[in-house]
Order: sequence, then structure tokens, then C-alpha cells
Amino acid sequence: MTVEELIRREEEIQKATAEYPGLEIGEAYRRWKEKRGEKPIFLSTSDKTVQESYARVKEIAWKPCEKCGGKAILEAVCGGCVEGRKGYRSKFTCEDCLHRELSTKGYMEWLKELSSGQKQ
Repeated sequence: MTVEELIRREEEIQKATAEYPGLEIGEAYRRWKEKRGEKPIFLSTSDKTVQESYARVKEIAWKPCEKCGGKAILEAVCGGCVEGRKGYRSKFTCEDCLHRELSTKGYMEWLKELSSGQKQ
């Protein structure tokens, strides 16, 4: 599984949970895919390609820190957290100086941008 396929799958899961909010995530995804005549892709932790894709995500999910130039790691922001309640959906936190940069862009939006080499 490539990073792009992993991103696409995660986006589909987000759409499925929005369409079926009361269901367990896996069930919502299954129904969402079947409604479209498609077969859901369920991942296995023993699948080496999935492990490699997640390792690649870790390699690309960062950008230089605006404050010190260190490595700022992309993180999702929970909708129930203080930042999430203020409308932020993701953040970059520097490993060195702990500077945080909040963003209204979602984690998956950033991941797509970073994976395509468009680091800002």
C-alpha cells in the first residue's frame, strides 16, 4: 500500500463516519464502500506494505520549525480539545523547542501536501 492509497483510505473512512455517525468506524466504512459497489480495504498489522507506508508517513509528516529551524512534527487536533473547540484541526510541534503552530487545515490535507513535496 502506498502513502497515497493510505491517505485515500483514511479520507474515505472520514467520509464514512460522517455519513454513518452512530456506527462503529469499521462498520460505517464497510457500509459506505458497499453503498458505492466497492469492497472495503481492511488493514492487517502483519502486512509489510502497510508498515512501510506508516513509516513513510512518519518521514514526511513534518516541516521546519518557524522558530528554531528544528523538526516540527504534524499532529492531529481532537475536536474536543481546547484547540479543536477553537476551530484548529492540526498542529506542528517542534521536537527541539516545543514551539507549536496551529492550523485550521486537517491532518490529511497537510499529509497530502507534504507527501507531494509542497512543504511550506
